[in-house]
Amino acid sequence: MPQVVIDLGAGGTGRLSKLLTGECDVLAYPAASQLSILRDDPRLRLTLRPGMNVAYLAFNTRKPPLNDQRVRQAIALSINNQRLMQSIYYGTAETAASILPRASWAYDNQAQVTEYNPEKAKAILKELGITKLQLNLWVPTASQSYNPSPLKTAELIQADLAQVGITVSIVPVEGRFQEARLMEMSHDLTLSGWSTDSNDPDSFFRPLLSCAAIRSQTNYAHWCDPEFDELLQKALRSQQLSARIEYYQQAQRILEQQLPLLPLASSLRLQAYRYDIKGLVLSPFGNSSFAGVFRESPADEGKKP
Repeated sequence: MPQVVIDLGAGGTGRLSKLLTGECDVLAYPAASQLSILRDDPRLRLTLRPGMNVAYLAFNTRKPPLNDQRVRQAIALSINNQRLMQSIYYGTAETAASILPRASWAYDNQAQVTEYNPEKAKAILKELGITKLQLNLWVPTASQSYNPSPLKTAELIQADLAQVGITVSIVPVEGRFQEARLMEMSHDLTLSGWSTDSNDPDSFFRPLLSCAAIRSQTNYAHWCDPEFDELLQKALRSQQLSARIEYYQQAQRILEQQLPLLPLASSLRLQAYRYDIKGLVLSPFGNSSFAGVFRESPADEGKKP
């Protein structure tokens, strides 16, 4: 490919229109709602692959009653994750069983997605004597790479929790202001997420859930567990991949038991392109290399089925 021109001007449906008309050959990060159009057009090809990202619901573990793991478990049991997949992601995400995406080399294949069981959630809350619980849920207003519609996600969670007697007030928060407000610790729940350009598990665990991350303002759960932190340190010090994997999987099991946050989804990385573009490779970080890309010659087009 002698020349590559990057068009940063169009947004939303304008980007899709340029791909459909042939003005552009490659569309990065198409919207989940555009997936059916891209799949149905024979002139286009679509690449989907697991991404290094996660959307999650964080519990403020220093604020009663969310400092009780059983309450966090009841909330997790109340959320219909399958409905989130259908209504928010339109088939462009995987249900998350861990804060670590499936694309990671340390992912625990034994990890289980939290079941949807509102009756069990009601029983837990009843046993704890919790009634008429009111919580605030802080939500970013802008679309994110790991969550295309945070406000709609919040509304679905709000409806789910209402079914078990929990009243949720949604608090929209914009941009960087969200991080500052979250450090005030006045929130109960927050929708957030994380993406990274590294496949090292430490780039997920440490900034999101280490004790030090509370001070650096990225640990929205305000959760600190010395045993968890020690596992992260052991994994970093180890020179053996098998040992690192074991340490990180132990860390994942602590998170599954303590539940400082609830993993919701890992978005797939999407890329659409014209059928005559060949050699395009999409990385799990969402980047594309054009080094080996070429356009199929007109003489070869007639050979296509």
